[in-house]
Amino acid sequence: MTASTSTCTCGKCFEGWLSPRMRERLEYSTDLRYGLAKSLLDTQDGLPADVSRSLPIDYAEIDIAYYYLPQELREKITSSSSTDAALGDAIYRGYIAVFKVIKDMVAESYEDSNDTPSSFPTVWDVDKRLAELRSEAAAKDAATSADAHPPATLSAKTREHLAAYLDNGGTAEYALDCIVDRAREELSPLGKLYDADQRYIDAVLDGEDGEERPECPNDLDFALVRVRLGLPLETRGVEVPEDEVDVREPVSDEEQGAD
Repeated sequence: MTASTSTCTCGKCFEGWLSPRMRERLEYSTDLRYGLAKSLLDTQDGLPADVSRSLPIDYAEIDIAYYYLPQELREKITSSSSTDAALGDAIYRGYIAVFKVIKDMVAESYEDSNDTPSSFPTVWDVDKRLAELRSEAAAKDAATSADAHPPATLSAKTREHLAAYLDNGGTAEYALDCIVDRAREELSPLGKLYDADQRYIDAVLDGEDGEERPECPNDLDFALVRVRLGLPLETRGVEVPEDEVDVREPVSDEEQGAD
């Protein structure tokens, strides 16, 4: 984005488009999505084996991230429609591993830039990292790397889960779509669910943590973010239960202007 086309007025946007406030929303959305999914998996893993076998729990359907997957993947995950429960479990765990990878990539961006973050991971960036991480050889290379901040590696079991997700059509796009759309819906005034978390996010954006984040027109330009991260203009999240999040604000003037 050139200086003549940039809408940045704060002077702190990465390459003139990713403002500090938008980045904070995306980072917090990533943390929320991974944290919820991990807690669901930890709960499932803590059940006695006999209970797990006799009382299947569709924990994935509790996770809003599940609804950002295409229907064919969701059908493989849910116990009610899947003919292979073990495969469905592996696919879901592989999907959640993608959120962890994105979370790790965000952390690396701070380490590699003297605490001044660069861009948020794009679809291309994450897909490339996933291809590397699923390879055992690549994982060993990373573990013995001389780099100051080598990429985080995955356990052998998590690599199996990631492979199941990728081999069944999973991509980085679905996780990034979820992160960006939930940031809009839950962590910005454009979303209907903003009230639940606005106290926290507003305090952080206003500098409670000591970091200056001046306001900028790019703070709410989610359409621009989607383009820059390699996402389609419209979210792929569908069939979300109405009692969860299936109520949306109209597209904002800022977002329309970015088309």
